[in-house]
This record gives sequence, structure tokens and C-alpha cells, in this order.
Amino acid sequence: MAPAIKKPSPLGKWETALVRANWWVLLGGMLGLGILGELLGFWLSLVLVVALLGAFALAVGRLAGAERQARLLRDVERGLIECAIRYPRAIPSSLRSRWERGFAEVETGTIRFLPLSAGMGAPAAEVREFNGLHFLGLLNLPPKKPTDLTRSWKIAAIATDKGDLEIASGEAGLALLSGHTDDSPGPS
Repeated sequence: MAPAIKKPSPLGKWETALVRANWWVLLGGMLGLGILGELLGFWLSLVLVVALLGAFALAVGRLAGAERQARLLRDVERGLIECAIRYPRAIPSSLRSRWERGFAEVETGTIRFLPLSAGMGAPAAEVREFNGLHFLGLLNLPPKKPTDLTRSWKIAAIATDKGDLEIASGEAGLALLSGHTDDSPGPS
């Protein structure tokens, strides 16, 4: 039986609105352009609609960002971090050498990782459990940052019972992770 993992906090109303904003922007743009196009002319109405939709998207994006930060901090308090993992010693260009996003439940000496694709209609992903954690330190970001990683994330190297692992997460996630690992050097 696969180990269970806590579920991450659900998306807030502004985060959900941001996900659906693409449809609202398209609908609002077409509707606004149609109505204002007759009153102001095409080009002036186009500039006005783009400015209004840009302001709307910026406002919703800022509200969703603040809500996301609060949600992720609540998850960290529960011992759950949003992260990405990869296996640095995997064959280059293999799936194991690529970053895989998901959530990890961090306990003393144990990480349980659930890939993000698990709840999106994909085949049920199994929780991967890593034990015997040894924090090896923070790594320098590569010159070209991987597109799978969020802008503010940093990368930590960890030795586990299943080999070396690289984990990318935010400051709070890495602080939680380093607090639950053995700081002595692991097996090489």
C-alpha cells in the first residue's frame, strides 16, 4: 500500500479567478470592442479595451499572488511544501533528469512526494517516499534557469536512501526541509 500524503490547501477565489481570467479577458475584449467600437471608432476603442483588460488582469494577478503566498505559508505550517524534484545522476535527457513539480510532505528524516499531475485526470501517480535525508547544501542556479521552476525558487541537494535528489522550492519550503534533515554529509 502506497503511503498517504496530506492534500494541499485548495485554491482561493482570486487564484481560481486568475486561472479562468483568460476566458473573461477574451469575452470582455470582444464585448467591449463591439460596444465601444461603434461609439469611439475601432482604434480608440481597441486602446481603451486593452488598457482596461490589462488593469483588470494586473489587479486580479496581484490579489491572486497574495492569496497564493498565504496558502503556501499555511501549507508549510502543516509540513507540506510545493516543490520540484529531479535526480541529478540520471541519464541526461531522460524523464528522471527533468524537473517534476508536485507537493512534498516533510517529516523528520522523511519526504513523501506527490507529482502535480496526480489530480488532473492523469493516471493515479504514486507517492514516492524518501528516507534517510542528509542535507548537502544549496546549489547555484544554472545560467539558464529551467522553465519548470518558479522564479523565486532555490535548489537544494539532498542525499536519500534512494540516491541523490535535487529539490527546488521557495525560502519557507527549504527552511522546513533543512530543519527536518540530518546536516551531516550523506553517502556519495
